[in-house]
Amino acid sequence: MSNPLQNLKIDYWYKAVMVISAVTLVLSLTVELKGVENATVQVFSIAALLIGMGEWINHPLQTKIHPPVPGVHNGLQETGYPRTNSFMGLLFILLGLVLSFYKVWQLLT
Repeated sequence: MSNPLQNLKIDYWYKAVMVISAVTLVLSLTVELKGVENATVQVFSIAALLIGMGEWINHPLQTKIHPPVPGVHNGLQETGYPRTNSFMGLLFILLGLVLSFYKVWQLLT
């Protein structure tokens, strides 16, 4: 039986944010933390997870094909992950930011 997560690469910052926030969320759901309420850690973990997912959605794989230029090259293919805003990506980021700002406001009042 093969591992389904073996092809998952943490090669961009938003994927690292998702992994760290998921681990923190699982930890806060299972272990009683000292010095901070588990509910606070859970809210910030969910907010970070939403922001990471929104950034992942906003960085889709894009391929650009350049036509051949006589005497220079026979055509080029460029592949990368430039930022392209989408409605769902921006919605996830906005939800994460609103959730974290609300929790900060709740803690300060």
